Amino acid sequence: MAEAMRIFLITLVIISASLLGSCRDSASSAQVLEGNMSFARGQYQKSILKYLEADGTGNTGKDIVYYNLANVYYALGEGEAALRLWAIVEDSTDNTDILFRVAFNRGVLYYHWGRYDEAYRAFRRALTIYSQDIDSKINLEDSLSRIRSEIPQENTTGDTEDNEGAEDSRHLLDYIKRKEADTWVTQSSVNGGTAEDW
Repeated sequence: MAEAMRIFLITLVIISASLLGSCRDSASSAQVLEGNMSFARGQYQKSILKYLEADGTGNTGKDIVYYNLANVYYALGEGEAALRLWAIVEDSTDNTDILFRVAFNRGVLYYHWGRYDEAYRAFRRALTIYSQDIDSKINLEDSLSRIRSEIPQENTTGDTEDNEGAEDSRHLLDYIKRKEADTWVTQSSVNGGTAEDW
């Protein structure tokens, strides 16, 4: 998920660059750009102030401002506030780039919370927007893997067939490990060598 944070920061730079060309009001664009730069430096309070100033003074789209604010809230550990703002952005924009980033960031947040089903759905949504995004595919697979790994732990109803299958798998893995260990010991005995032979 460290890759997700890198993508997250790259997202801010890309949106900042797109703002310079698409916003009519240069003062508002400058506020958003300053907010993005403050965010990148870890100056979260300053970035919030800049975003709020941009929201109130110019023609910068509210979707861009709210998206950036949500990212700051997420970075501050205020996930619920970030989710609320991302929902507002999702309802108010048709910009596919922002919709993709909202879905991706939502997936990252759910993943960090251990809510793998919701993370899976968010990454899947991101892939419906940009189907070739490698990071979304990796995170989708990772979320699915986590979901699958939790299934046996949730099965507390006492289904003996499922429990026996898991137990058989463990016995098989133990057997393979023992056989591999025997093979290594046998090969070194047959060669009559020691580590010094290498």
